[in-house]
Amino acid sequence: MSSFTESSFLYYFAVFIGPFVQEDAAVFVAASLFSQNPKRYPLMFLIVLFGLILSDIWKYWIGWLALRNTKVHSLVNKKKITNLEEKVQKYTLTTLFLARFLPLARVPIYIACGLFRIPYAKFCVMIALTATIYSIIVFTLVYFLVGFIGEDLEWLLPVIGLGLILIIISSRLVKSFLSSRS
Repeated sequence: MSSFTESSFLYYFAVFIGPFVQEDAAVFVAASLFSQNPKRYPLMFLIVLFGLILSDIWKYWIGWLALRNTKVHSLVNKKKITNLEEKVQKYTLTTLFLARFLPLARVPIYIACGLFRIPYAKFCVMIALTATIYSIIVFTLVYFLVGFIGEDLEWLLPVIGLGLILIIISSRLVKSFLSSRS
C-alpha cells in the first residue's frame, strides 16, 4: 500500500477538507473508504460531519455581507423577494432539509438565508441537523452496499465516489460552457 493509505492523519484531513470541494462525493468517499475498518467509523463520521457543517455555515455570511451593497439591499426589498423571504423564514427547516438533498440548491439557499436574515444560531443548528441526517443516510447506504457487493469489490466504492466528483464537475463545466455560448 502507498504511504497515503498508511497515514490515518492524511485520511482524516482529506475527509475533513472534502466537503469544501464537493459535499456529496466527500461523504460518499469517506463512508466507502472507511467501511473497510468499522473501528474508524465513529471518528470518520464525526470528522466528515464537522467538515460538512463548517463548509455550509460560512456561506450564510456571503448573503449577510451582500446586504451591505445598496443594489442587493434594494433587490431584497422587492415584493417577490419579500414573499420568498417570508416563506423561508416560516419554513426554514424544510427549506434547508430540501436543499441538502437537491444538488446545486445548497449554496444559493444558504446565501439566501444570510440575505433573509435568518437567525444565525437557528441556521447553524438546522445545518447541523440536516448534515447529520444526510451523513447517517449515506453511511448506512454504503455500509449495506459493502455488505451486498462483498469485500472483494470494496475498492469499487471509492472509484464510484471519485467518478461522481468527476461527473458533477464535468456537468458544471459543460453547463457553464453552453450558457456562455448562448
